Amino acid sequence: MIDRIGKGMLLLLIPILFVFSSCEKIGIGREYDKVVLLYIAANNNLNSFALENVESLKSGYIPSVKDKNILLVYKHISGFKPELVRLFKDQSGNVVEDVVAAYEDHNSASPETLKGVLNKMKTIFPSDEYGLILWSHASGWLPKGMYGSAKAPGARFDDPFASIVKSFGEDRGAEMEIAQLKGAITFKLDYIIFDCCFMGGIEVAYELRKKADFIMAAPTEILATGFPYDKVIRPLFKFHTDLPEVANIYFNEYAPEDPANATVYNSATIAIYDTDELEELATVCEEIFATNRSKLPLVDRYSVQPYFRLGQDYFFDLEDFISKIASPSEMVRFKECLDDAVTEKWATKKFLDIPIDKYSGLSVYIPRVTEGNAEVFYKTLEWNQKTKLVN
Repeated sequence: MIDRIGKGMLLLLIPILFVFSSCEKIGIGREYDKVVLLYIAANNNLNSFALENVESLKSGYIPSVKDKNILLVYKHISGFKPELVRLFKDQSGNVVEDVVAAYEDHNSASPETLKGVLNKMKTIFPSDEYGLILWSHASGWLPKGMYGSAKAPGARFDDPFASIVKSFGEDRGAEMEIAQLKGAITFKLDYIIFDCCFMGGIEVAYELRKKADFIMAAPTEILATGFPYDKVIRPLFKFHTDLPEVANIYFNEYAPEDPANATVYNSATIAIYDTDELEELATVCEEIFATNRSKLPLVDRYSVQPYFRLGQDYFFDLEDFISKIASPSEMVRFKECLDDAVTEKWATKKFLDIPIDKYSGLSVYIPRVTEGNAEVFYKTLEWNQKTKLVN
């Protein structure tokens, strides 16, 4: 189990009818210690990166066939039929992909698909601890189709980094909004790790606060190469699951201690959220927004630390935003709650072409003075219903 006492990228993925037409194994009546599911929705232009990540995974730590730890991979990669497999090492040390369920083509960007895979995992592998890694495109709290529709002031140029980031999620036009993701998770997980973009927002974390004890995510985009799966699986199977080690491994992959080993882009952000602490953080923000309502329209949105590029102005630093409107005493209480909620955080000095000068580990949307489609949708989020940021 994850030790709370020692605490130190969907998923606008995924809506469409899902039919489980599959050949599958029958549940085994024994208990397992830990079950980790890597859910790869790569029936899109990320397929080559998904294949590389699966191969990387096989070269790292894999539980043995007799182990009570279970590593599952759901993979729907463009050009292949979707399947759920258990990875284990046989008695000779060879990595085996044991097919738990094989499916006909379906939409992995559907909440029904994700729900079915999660429920199958729980039925076949009853365990005390479940962890979920979500791998795909993503765009934070945004509704389907909004990311990429905004235009930056003046001419908007093509994204020079389009081929190396996971910016925007789809499976043949389908996406999963955050409320649908919440509905797809029918039991509480120990943690959710997002290997996808923009999921490190307060709106996402608050929406999913009852679905996992801890959440790991990035407030910025994530490079398409993603997590180093040959290294990050072992800490998940420690007696006390070590999420900080996972995050630190990921961060050091892109910002190594030895500058000589730095990658070309040297860009990464990541943070860990204790979901038990998010309610108090929301309460403090609710009070600050109510007390300082008249200041909100006066905030220069572009003076706040951004986490976005090319005019996609939906993701700003939460602490920097609050500092623009809160009194000194309000900031003290806010910072205490923020530090409780964000247990660990890492950031490079830049993410691609965005300088990271201020970093709280959580993003937030700053509403425009003139209400638009973003503000209308924002009112449906649990975070806004609690805090009344958009009134």
